[in-house]
Amino acid sequence: MKIAAFVFSFLLLAGWPTLASQTSSDQANIVSAAAGAKIVGFSSNYGGSWDVNNLIDESEDWEGPLSAWCTEEGAAFPHWAVIELPKKEWLTTLIFNNAIPDEQGGWEGISAKDVRVEVSTVSAEQGFQPVASFELEREKNNQIVHIEPTQARWLKISITSNWGHADYTELGKLGVFDDGTRQMNIGNELKNKGFVDLYGIYFDFGSATLKPESRTVLDKIAKFSQDNPSLKLIIEGHTDSVGDSVKNLALSENRAKSVVEALVAAGVIRANLASAGFGAAKPVGDNTTITGRALNRRVTVRVAK
Repeated sequence: MKIAAFVFSFLLLAGWPTLASQTSSDQANIVSAAAGAKIVGFSSNYGGSWDVNNLIDESEDWEGPLSAWCTEEGAAFPHWAVIELPKKEWLTTLIFNNAIPDEQGGWEGISAKDVRVEVSTVSAEQGFQPVASFELEREKNNQIVHIEPTQARWLKISITSNWGHADYTELGKLGVFDDGTRQMNIGNELKNKGFVDLYGIYFDFGSATLKPESRTVLDKIAKFSQDNPSLKLIIEGHTDSVGDSVKNLALSENRAKSVVEALVAAGVIRANLASAGFGAAKPVGDNTTITGRALNRRVTVRVAK
């Protein structure tokens, strides 16, 4: 039973970090109960203060102790929940919250680690297509990512591992937003503008390790380079302004290098590639909003002059 953890979590409220300045947004959270979203399926549910409906908490202020979903005791992976939207929506931005009070209340390792996101426009049971998968950072809220714009009526979140707890797994309130960006032709953007900001290149949070879902976009860049062998490309890494600036700069540099290595492995001539990291120095969005920070966390491909 988790009663003791509940009491301990209650005692932590005074010290819980406030996220209002970190996650303010002029847009509504698409997967909140206030927006009409509802949970229509799940693998297991502890209930009570840890009910699965906490994933779609209707509050929009993102302050205080964010609610979390907990699985049943001993439930097997994967843990999953399906969220139904009132209508088909465009999705561009995801936010995961993984600072779980129970981690400090005797339930170390209970927070979600590896998560997978799938969407469907068919039904709550069929037609799901993978969007991306991520390793969440432990004890950290406001883990934001811009995905390749996609449409969905149903969203499935699956947890395939946690940070070590043997009996339970928890995941905090979710956020999904549409910033209005849509898919683009990478080759045309490079030819016409000389650069393109890319969001279909995925990394684990806080990591420079490329995810397999990046392959589609990487192949498009590789084809452009192979079709235009006289052009040299600069791969730039960018972050938002949250966190240590020195670490952000190093992360952006390492992510750019990872993309270069992946392109070389895909057949691009190494001499036609260079990399650079800029940290948060060149924002394209407002770092005080969810969607703005997601836009700033990007890889830019630029044609060298």
